[in-house]
Amino acid sequence: MPATPLNRIFYAEDDEDIQRIVRMSLERLGKMTVMIESDPLKAIEGIKAFKPDLVMLDWMMPGMDGPTLLKTMRMQPDTALYPVVFITARATQKDHAELTALGAAGIVSKPFSPKDLPEQLKAIWASLP
Repeated sequence: MPATPLNRIFYAEDDEDIQRIVRMSLERLGKMTVMIESDPLKAIEGIKAFKPDLVMLDWMMPGMDGPTLLKTMRMQPDTALYPVVFITARATQKDHAELTALGAAGIVSKPFSPKDLPEQLKAIWASLP
């Protein structure tokens, strides 16, 4: 379990409606600070600048999908060690196994409950070494 509480979340998501829901959920209910980037090609620089506790990625985004973004993060020293949680509509066991094999710390399936999202992320955070 990390020594610090979960506070800073970076989220790469291209859907503006989902961005608003996640921001409201995490900021209002979870009392967290959230930075959202809609362009996955700009996400690495955003992560480096924001220095989040945890990174959330959508799977399907234009330009670069979430798994490719995670692979790119892992190849760069400044972003390699961030825990990553996927929020995705792809919910088959094969999809989840693929994300876990890539090193995802957790997976939240869409549709998700905005009311429960902060606690889901805190539970994943608490399970980290």
